[in-house]
Amino acid sequence: MTRPDRTGLPITSGPIPLLVRRIALPSATAMAAQTVFNLTNSYWAGTWSTEALAALATAFPVFFTIIAATFGFSQGTAALVSHELGAGRPEEARRVWAHAIGLALLAGLVIAGAGAAAAPALSALLGARGVVLDLTLVYLVPLLASAPLFLLAAVANAALTATADTRSLRDAVLTTTAANVGLVPLLMYGIGGVPPLGVTGIAASHVVVQIAQFAWLAGRASRIPFVAGLDRALREPDLRLAGRVLAQVVPNTLTLMTTGVGLAIVTGFVGRYGPAAVAAYGVALRIEQLVLLPALGLNAATVALVGQNLGAGRLDRVRRAAATTLGSGVAVMVLGALLVFLSREPLLALFSDDRAVLSLGALYLEFAVLAFPAYAVVVLGAGVLQGLRRPVPALLVGIGRHLVAPPLVLWFFDVGLGLGFAGIALAVPTVAWAGAAASGILVVRLLPRTADQAAARRPSRRTRSASGWEA
Repeated sequence: MTRPDRTGLPITSGPIPLLVRRIALPSATAMAAQTVFNLTNSYWAGTWSTEALAALATAFPVFFTIIAATFGFSQGTAALVSHELGAGRPEEARRVWAHAIGLALLAGLVIAGAGAAAAPALSALLGARGVVLDLTLVYLVPLLASAPLFLLAAVANAALTATADTRSLRDAVLTTTAANVGLVPLLMYGIGGVPPLGVTGIAASHVVVQIAQFAWLAGRASRIPFVAGLDRALREPDLRLAGRVLAQVVPNTLTLMTTGVGLAIVTGFVGRYGPAAVAAYGVALRIEQLVLLPALGLNAATVALVGQNLGAGRLDRVRRAAATTLGSGVAVMVLGALLVFLSREPLLALFSDDRAVLSLGALYLEFAVLAFPAYAVVVLGAGVLQGLRRPVPALLVGIGRHLVAPPLVLWFFDVGLGLGFAGIALAVPTVAWAGAAASGILVVRLLPRTADQAAARRPSRRTRSASGWEA
């Protein structure tokens, strides 16, 4: 049985370009709103002090642990659920989702406890000292303690993404971002008689809006037909099925975790040039995230389309979906690179008036824009592999791109060639294009192989129709 998206188009037979737009645009909008959320926090931190802005940049690699886990649960669960729905097995989709909920709660509690305990040492390892260290901890610890909320929201959204509903996430993030715009200055500066919380107010606002976002996504997910009977599925744990979920979630989580470690490595090199350099790098990262939004939206479309069509045996559509999203992503990122290069100084000026921050940020972006098309290949290549339920190859790319290559390439350009901060900026696109080459090769080789394996395992079309799998 084919599964329509929220617009009524059958995911396994509707026009792929139209499906890509209808799934990707709301997802990209949600990501844009999330970036505005982050930029709002950076803006208000910058109004407090350069040290506060540096604290948010320092905290980001540690907070990235939560981001990686939410990505892992969201993408891994969506890939499994979409495949089961495409194959016409809603009961199995429900059981997969139920096990993902339980595992997400457990993982969130572990991150909350271990993360809060390790936050001081990790922040110091990233180069935070004195006031910057203090501000980093008052911002970071409340967010780490809220990890279960982030992960459960991700699993709720996975059920929506698997059915090609990216509008619910868009609506949730747009609403919470608007609320955050007003809540941050209220809590930070104590407007209207509210006690001023300083940088802690930024974290408090984040936690409040995350509670609201989780409630909205959980409510929307509860309306999906395959979710009916979830309470029974939650009471029937299956270690085999839990292992299946973890086999998707863990590699996806580790893949993004390597990104966090890679950011920490770059931050460590940048930190040698002082708080202004760290602040400049943090603001530049926010700008990069904004440009990356279309690729992230296309990633959601890739997972849903590849997953459901693979489950339904529509291998021709799997290939077309992969080609459409990859081509679109690269084209958009080339345009984004050009726009950022031409407007890098005004963009940076939106977040800081510190001349050192502006100068170093402009220098970084001058070289970093060369990496933007490579990011599209890596992100969308990972989306194809996730939809194929092949997350380990994407993990291997992440290990090479974020753990192995950065220390070597950064040292070579920064110290070996003596290029300093400019060398760090030049190392970023060098590493990114190496990762893009590896990702592209893996997709080209594994997509036809996985599709052929799936075809060999499926019964004939006549048998599927007789069994009620396809309508």
